[in-house]
Amino acid sequence: MVTRINRPSSSSLSMLYITLTLITLLVDLAYGSVTCGPGIKSVGGTVPSGDIVLEYGSGVPLEITCILQSDTIIVQNLFRERKDSNNKTKFPSHRITFYKNAEIVPSQYVTIVNATAAQLRIPNPPAGQNTYYCTLLLDYERQQNDSYANPDGDHSSTTSSGDSSTLPPVQPATTSSATKGSYQLGSQLGVCLNTVYVGYKPEIIRNFTCISENWVNLRCNWSTSENPIRTTYKLLFKLPGRAGGRIFINCPTDSDIRDNNCYWDFNTTPMYRQAYEFYDFRLNGQNALGNVSTFFNFHHYANIIPACPINITVIDKTESSVMFRWSVGTMTNFPRDLIHKIEYKSQWDSNPAQWHSVNISDECNAPILSNKTNSFLYDMNCQERDNDFYYFNVTGLKYPFTRYDFRIYVRSSLARGEDKWSLPGCITLKTKSSIPKRPPRTDQGVFDCIMSRTDKTKRDIFIYWQKIDDSEKCGDSFEYRAYYTSNIMPHETTIHYSNEIYESYAKFQGLNTSIGYNFTVYSSNNEGLSTEYSTIYVPSESERLEKPILLTKMVFDQQGVFELSWENAGTTKLSTADEENYYTLFWCENVKGHPHECNGYVNWTHVPGSEFRYNVTILNYNVKNHYRFAISANSHRLLSNETNCYHQNNSNSSGMVWESCTIQNNTTSRKVENVWVNVIGSTFICLKWNINCTDRIGLVGEYQIFYCSVASVNSNICNGSMLSKTISREAAQKEGGFTLVSNLKPNTTYIISITISTNYGKGIHSDPLLVTTLGLGGGWYFKQEYSKFIHQIMKNSF
Repeated sequence: MVTRINRPSSSSLSMLYITLTLITLLVDLAYGSVTCGPGIKSVGGTVPSGDIVLEYGSGVPLEITCILQSDTIIVQNLFRERKDSNNKTKFPSHRITFYKNAEIVPSQYVTIVNATAAQLRIPNPPAGQNTYYCTLLLDYERQQNDSYANPDGDHSSTTSSGDSSTLPPVQPATTSSATKGSYQLGSQLGVCLNTVYVGYKPEIIRNFTCISENWVNLRCNWSTSENPIRTTYKLLFKLPGRAGGRIFINCPTDSDIRDNNCYWDFNTTPMYRQAYEFYDFRLNGQNALGNVSTFFNFHHYANIIPACPINITVIDKTESSVMFRWSVGTMTNFPRDLIHKIEYKSQWDSNPAQWHSVNISDECNAPILSNKTNSFLYDMNCQERDNDFYYFNVTGLKYPFTRYDFRIYVRSSLARGEDKWSLPGCITLKTKSSIPKRPPRTDQGVFDCIMSRTDKTKRDIFIYWQKIDDSEKCGDSFEYRAYYTSNIMPHETTIHYSNEIYESYAKFQGLNTSIGYNFTVYSSNNEGLSTEYSTIYVPSESERLEKPILLTKMVFDQQGVFELSWENAGTTKLSTADEENYYTLFWCENVKGHPHECNGYVNWTHVPGSEFRYNVTILNYNVKNHYRFAISANSHRLLSNETNCYHQNNSNSSGMVWESCTIQNNTTSRKVENVWVNVIGSTFICLKWNINCTDRIGLVGEYQIFYCSVASVNSNICNGSMLSKTISREAAQKEGGFTLVSNLKPNTTYIISITISTNYGKGIHSDPLLVTTLGLGGGWYFKQEYSKFIHQIMKNSF
């Protein structure tokens, strides 16, 4: 059986061809007219074109479709090359690549729409401003992981299953020098680009501030949060009440749009409205996503920062007060009260950054100043004003004849916060001088007597004091005055001034040793003598207490720390119920090269009479200065009258004894120097050595003399046992470094050395001495009944 197949007629084939052609034309016409933009020559374009604006977090995805123009030669040529190396169909749309800035967008965000279109879709794009562009890959072969097609090469779409707004890591683009022709990068040809803004709607402004400078202008400022979408704010205002009406007035310039601020003064249009205490502001925000308005009721008079006070004048001043007058310029006519603040500091203040503040917020409840008498100015402790000026009397200034810096501030009484004060108006002045505040400080025993070498009935007396601070001198021509008085004729008192006077002491020459003197010391300047005075009593030589001896100063490594030790003369008494006995330790700064013991700042402290050692720490120690120390022994009979005061005649002192020895505290076990034999006998040797400064104080406990006989004068090896003799520090000092080594053999050579035992341990042996005793009948014989006689001779020998 033969089956016949009917072939379609030629008319049917024509209709089918026409139908397919129309379908193709409809698809092409959907995108055929897409271009990248006016004046841009490209093989295609994007939909949507131009800038794209999205609200962050709105859920609207970013979608960009890149469409190739099929009538271009490049695209038509690509249609001819539909097979890749694996013989799979490839369309031009497979060659479209999307970039975010300079990075390739991963393939999971790209879908093939048709033969000439591919779409980028990002579900939740991140906030920011980015440039997305699509390119056409001219090279036929691509890496497999870069292909947007499925392995079968069909047109099915590929989308990301996730909804993350953050793109995964992307591959950097391969770049090379651009060739002629738009967007061409290496083997890629740029198609089109979009700038994408993902941001926020305009926000309500909360940090809106306005400040008027000196009530002559007004400036408002505000700041906005960062927004990738260009957002502008426009400020308008109206005045309250009927005068303001309902119309809001614009900012004089576009500075609100450009710089987020607005400025008005008397020359702007509209001008600054000085007389209105309140303003109503409206701030309109606008961008592509919407509009917002914020309203502010602004208290104008509470946000004025005045200019600094001017024409500051000192009307009058005393040693402790200053009367000021000043004006406030434009703010004179301000319809609300003004508050003023005065700060000051003196040249003597220890902390230059600290200012003293005066509260002058209270106004005087009295007629204006022009009706006041001059006495009112000095009694005024409140703020006064007239039509043009303010007045205030600053009292209680501590220092006369002192430079003071003053600062005067002003602000509106309606203002809140410390940031509304004006800049200060400044003035520097000097208070009036006065008599010195006090005399120099003295103490019992702060004197020194030097006996005349030619006349034993005469002496020079030095009296010392602690000089006052520069802040207490209070005037020009400052000096100290020291004198004593005598009654040569009945009812006639003679004043005897010092022969020499310095900052810390005065010298009186040729005074009688048998007379006690009561010295008086004042502070003086061109205004007169200090109201009070200090006294120093110097007894006659026969009445003076015995001086302490052997004052020794130990210097420690720690700067400003000293240890003083001394001994009494044997007659110093301990304190009793009716008599106080004590020592006074003095120290002073001494300028090197000065002929006297002390010429700087003097200080002292009291030490109980039972003490013989004391540590002194000098505050504000200056390593460049030389410090001298002295000591005096004092007694004070406690006979008080009904007012519980002590009488000067019941006091006595030795006067000052200056240090005679200085050592370093790092002195460890040391060697006795200068040991020699004074006298040699048949059975004894007289040994002498120098008592060193170090040996005076408690460092030395005792001396030990070691000796033994040797075989010959050329040998240092003992010819028997080593013998020793111990002498206490007190005994050695009393005898002046002398001892008798006895019970020796006649005509025998001995080796002898001395060591010191100190607080730090045993000392080093002195250089050994080889001494040979005399033979029998050849010299001294030591006998018990002559020991005292020999001892006295040896002590006074040589």
